[in-house]
Amino acid sequence: MDLDKFGRITGGIGLLLASMLAAPSALAQQVEEGPQVAPQDTILTRISLLEARIDSLASELGSLKAAVAAAGIAPLPVQDDLKAAPQTELEALRAAARQAVEEEGAPAEESGGAAKSRTSGLQLLNPEISVTGDFVGAATAPGEGDGNVSAIPREFEFSFQAVIDPFARTKIFFTREDEVPIAGLTPEEEQEGGGQFEIEEGYVDWVALPAGMSVKLGQFRQELGLYNRWHTHALLEVDRPLATVEFVGEDGLIQAGASLALPIFQTGPATHSAWFEITSGTNDVLFADGNDPSYLGRVQSFFDLGPSSYIQIGADGVWGRNDEENLTSRLYSVDLSYHWTPPGAALYRDLILKGEWYWAHQGFGGEDLDGTGGYAQALYKFTRRWEAGVRADYVKRFDPRPKVFQLVPSVTWWQSEWLRLRLQGNIVKNEGAPTDFTLLFQTVWSVGPHRHESY
Repeated sequence: MDLDKFGRITGGIGLLLASMLAAPSALAQQVEEGPQVAPQDTILTRISLLEARIDSLASELGSLKAAVAAAGIAPLPVQDDLKAAPQTELEALRAAARQAVEEEGAPAEESGGAAKSRTSGLQLLNPEISVTGDFVGAATAPGEGDGNVSAIPREFEFSFQAVIDPFARTKIFFTREDEVPIAGLTPEEEQEGGGQFEIEEGYVDWVALPAGMSVKLGQFRQELGLYNRWHTHALLEVDRPLATVEFVGEDGLIQAGASLALPIFQTGPATHSAWFEITSGTNDVLFADGNDPSYLGRVQSFFDLGPSSYIQIGADGVWGRNDEENLTSRLYSVDLSYHWTPPGAALYRDLILKGEWYWAHQGFGGEDLDGTGGYAQALYKFTRRWEAGVRADYVKRFDPRPKVFQLVPSVTWWQSEWLRLRLQGNIVKNEGAPTDFTLLFQTVWSVGPHRHESY
């Protein structure tokens, strides 16, 4: 037998023995990781495949040994030890794998065959966290004076939500929000500056009380009209309607206290809901940043018009005082909304019509101030990603300030449910003044389980 043939045979034996030694180590690593990521049948299948592979390698080893013996070459002195080691390790490995399968087998069968990590349940102790960004570019063209182009990181919001127990849940929102400059509405001296992160909402909501009632305690957006509960980044336009800004401020009516949702009841085809809230009257527009109690009541009726549309009618009132300023405030509103979505095409066609009207009164001692205003709004989705809308605003401010008209057309493109782009125009006409124009470009993005949440 020549040396080349001997070298090839010896090399083959070495490679085979190295493979046999490596196989148990690799299998051990798979078994250690297996219960976390693989089902029971996958572990058994891997063991069977590796056993067949080892048997095949043992058969090849026997053939090579026979060839070596036929060539008259003495066997390697370490061969028997190397042969015994894999068999011993394999038996230990099989026992460890069977024990792991027995320990993980019952949970895997209960969950439909998919094994779970032993630490997966710890995630239930953590709140759901979402982050939203709202960036706006603005180009103003006032009727008088010079225009301006600016970029505003309008809102950043951190949301923490969790189910406390079967009877209660909590929501906490930290928000940093800046004001978007709109020609004819935002005074020049108020267009600069930025805010700090503040608690926009933070409350506990008991949702499983008798008779279907619920109670909310903490700081929250109150049940006023159609949009006060909506967060700014989720609005159908970049900005809020003029009337709501005029009577409750740019951020809306957000106060601390208690909210009671009364039992829902039906009368014929209508479903009715009602809320009663007691809060501290800290709103700077309605209550001059006071701290005396304020009261809110709202009733709302829902009418199902068929498989593709419904209508909702609501009315509410807010009352409160600020004794330090000798101020008494009242705000009333009515609202109407109509929603049409064709069955089987909800992703591609959608029509929303909404409107609200407000009456406001403030009494400072012997001086009475009154204001009124509202809006009408339409939004139509004509493809899965594109929607167009228009809003018309009117407000008669607290006397003696002038009346204001505004027209707000917009078009929105949804890149995905996490990201949307919007182009909007604001055409403002103050009574007795030239018309002002503003062009807004908005980008809203969100990550986490609660994307673009309106509530």
